[in-house]
Amino acid sequence: RMGGEEGIAQFMDRVYDLIQVDNRIKSWFSGKNYQAIKEGQRVYLTELLGGPKIYKGKDLVEIHKGMGLSDYEFDCFLANCEKAMSGLGVEDETIDEAIVSMEPVRNALMDRAQGLAAHAKMVDGQSILDRFGGEMNVESVVEMMYSGCLGDPRVRFYFEVNKDKIQGIKHKMTQLMVGAFGGPVTYDDSKMRQIHYNMNITDYHFDAVLENFWCASELMEMSNPVITDAVDVLGKVRQMVTAGCTVRLEIARKKSESQGTDGLYECLGAATGLQTFIDKLYETMAKDEMIKHYFTGSKMEAIKKSQGSYLAVMFGAPIQYEGRPLDRIHSVMSISDFEFDSFLSCCGTALRAVGADSQNVDECVVLLETARRDVLINRRPHDVKKTQEAASAKSVYERLGGEMGVTNMVETMYNQALEDSRIRSFFEKNKAKVTTIKKKMTQYIGGVFGGPVTYDANDLRPMHYGMNISDYHFDAILDIIRGVLKESGSKPKDITDALLLLQPVRADVTTGFTVRQEMARKNVEKGKDQMFKRLGGSEGITALMDQLFNIATTDVRIKDFLLKDKDRIKAGMTVYFVEILGGPKAYKGKELGEIHKTLGVNDYHFDAFMGDFGRALLGTGHQDALIDEVMVSLEPVRCDVLGRSRDISDVSVMKDGKPLIERYGGDMNLETVVESMYDKLVEDPRVRYHFEKAKAKQRQIRRKMYQYLSGAFGGPVQYDVKQMRPAHYNMNITDYHFDVVSELFQRASKENGVEAEAMMDAAVVVAKVRADVTTGCVVRMELAKKKNAQDGMDQLFQRLGGLDGVMAMIDRLYECVERDKRINMFFEGAKLQTLKRQQTDYIIATLGGPADYRGRSIEDSHAVIEITDYHFDCYMQNAGRAMRDVGAEQDAVDEVTVVLEPLRKQVLARHYKENK
Repeated sequence: RMGGEEGIAQFMDRVYDLIQVDNRIKSWFSGKNYQAIKEGQRVYLTELLGGPKIYKGKDLVEIHKGMGLSDYEFDCFLANCEKAMSGLGVEDETIDEAIVSMEPVRNALMDRAQGLAAHAKMVDGQSILDRFGGEMNVESVVEMMYSGCLGDPRVRFYFEVNKDKIQGIKHKMTQLMVGAFGGPVTYDDSKMRQIHYNMNITDYHFDAVLENFWCASELMEMSNPVITDAVDVLGKVRQMVTAGCTVRLEIARKKSESQGTDGLYECLGAATGLQTFIDKLYETMAKDEMIKHYFTGSKMEAIKKSQGSYLAVMFGAPIQYEGRPLDRIHSVMSISDFEFDSFLSCCGTALRAVGADSQNVDECVVLLETARRDVLINRRPHDVKKTQEAASAKSVYERLGGEMGVTNMVETMYNQALEDSRIRSFFEKNKAKVTTIKKKMTQYIGGVFGGPVTYDANDLRPMHYGMNISDYHFDAILDIIRGVLKESGSKPKDITDALLLLQPVRADVTTGFTVRQEMARKNVEKGKDQMFKRLGGSEGITALMDQLFNIATTDVRIKDFLLKDKDRIKAGMTVYFVEILGGPKAYKGKELGEIHKTLGVNDYHFDAFMGDFGRALLGTGHQDALIDEVMVSLEPVRCDVLGRSRDISDVSVMKDGKPLIERYGGDMNLETVVESMYDKLVEDPRVRYHFEKAKAKQRQIRRKMYQYLSGAFGGPVQYDVKQMRPAHYNMNITDYHFDVVSELFQRASKENGVEAEAMMDAAVVVAKVRADVTTGCVVRMELAKKKNAQDGMDQLFQRLGGLDGVMAMIDRLYECVERDKRINMFFEGAKLQTLKRQQTDYIIATLGGPADYRGRSIEDSHAVIEITDYHFDCYMQNAGRAMRDVGAEQDAVDEVTVVLEPLRKQVLARHYKENK
């Protein structure tokens, strides 16, 4: 189009004729070999504009270094080029393409080139390749970089190719880098421009790849200076990779700006042609594994009609688009650059399939590209380093030494547990039983840490349900595991990751005890006199004590404490237990702490005594519910016997004579930590629902948090911890939420300069109120689950009013969510009625009613939605409100919550995967 070599020679003659009379730049050529410069530029531009590769001159950076050229002079040169081509009759589109092709030369002339030759990067006689550690290290960096690009939504589209192609691409990238870094040149980079010309690769994509290269090099422990040099050198290929996209799309953009889209509309076949294109596009997307899940389901016809209207207007159709704004539609969707690039690719495929030429395809791509910002309204900053670390990271199982490491950890932990008075009673078994427990623990923990799954986790809860394992005992186990891993030389991060993986196990291990304890506590609160009567009064308790001493005096763990003065101890105990179990207040003996002060009694002995007491109750014919009530009444005696304070503060928070409040920097710093933590809580979707309140309420919660922590850390007690349980009882706060709050408190503490040891002590103190915060939810949900299991789902459906009642509840639910600004964006648009109909069928079927849900799986239907725990919590709140509004009792609300709550993992499956 430029006339080949002869045409370019004429073009250069004309350019230099113009330069000779251009006062702005002619001085740059005075006193120089004018003809030689012109000839050199002719050869260079011949190659640049697509002619033979015949340029043998110096690097442009080297030629122009120190000349002080400015953008103004370069713009003047380009203006003369444009005049010269116009004077020679070159078409406008070709002129635009030529100018765009010359534009990247600007950086070289300004001595700000993005890529420098490898020979300019020699340090102490070593090339970049030498400083990189040779070809093997380059290959490793490429491997890691490629993994990073596959996880980077900005460029994933260009790297997610057939597996048989991946190794070839990696090999070529390695060859290119080795040659560019000063090693043997085995890759012909002259092919790069041609290979990438029709790809829509921009500087944005190129920079993203360079960022992945940088992070991969850092993870390979390369120094910053050598990485900087490598990135500078790789910048040389930028123009070759991006030129095709830059030129094609710039020409298309200028055409659209100058001529409008009317001509494009006609070229595409007007209304009929566009409808054919839309049909082909949806046919293409339905086969595309990358995005087909966005374009399936019963709502598809409505989406297709709306999107077809939008694209028709974009491509010049003389109609009005009447749908919702693009950013509003996509504000609830989880879409990344990867999916958008895949959509553009499908559009290109569909356009070519219906006969559009390459220029029209480019024009369409330019127009579609303008929508990226509104479609990617939820685009999040991509953490390249985190992605690459995750891609190359080993599981905790591998980091702790695999099967042998976990086996040794469990072995040591078990042995230490046998010596730890807090939990010894749970681990003291016969040899055969011990071997079995160790094996099962190794299998289960190995699976939790990322190793082979050989233990059925469904067995965990029923196995522990009847044991009296509390949060106190579970925390003791975690404390031992932390110590074992530390002693074995495990890294702090590996220890932290291991403990985080074990936290979710807590609910399966402690729920049984928590429920039984809470039900017993509620019964005791009605009055101990009733418990006293059910025990048979003073006579019944006397008989109970006879049975207890028959058992305890043969128990090798505690008999030595009782046999020395058996009758006197038994008499004193009988009077004491009559009193604390609801009988007459007749005990006149010493304080329990004084009695036991020198006896060396610890948790192990007290647990043994409590176990014997339970057996005595069982042996005297008492029911399980009454036994639980008695155990709850006796548990506070532990602190008195062991000489511990029943207050929330604890001597363990003291170090070097300083209470924890001082080690936290005093009241002022603790208050700052709480403020910082709360700011994080209202931003974290995992717990945002529980902390996003009116400003006055937020101030109240912050103040109470600070008051509790101040007293718990050894400062003045300003908060009555007895208020904690009733305040949280009807909130659906689980161990998951409690762990998040603890995590954010630790993060806020670290950011405010608190030392690691003080933070660990603080975590222990905070853990003491876990039961007070979570018990309400645990108990209510467990009782509801039991009732559903006993009565059957059909009974729940009938208690909700049958089909009419559930339909009324769903109607009310939709009234609530459509007015709730936190989530109503998920429930609007053309697909609303279809959504409501399908959700109604699903809820009726889930609650035991006569409905046949035939839609997609919950996981698939929510995979494209930008939904978090916060949104799910808001929806559940509205569901509870709707049920109460139509007359459901709280018990029924809890039962429905138990049925719907497990859907959280399916609804948020993609969210959890992306935020793992």
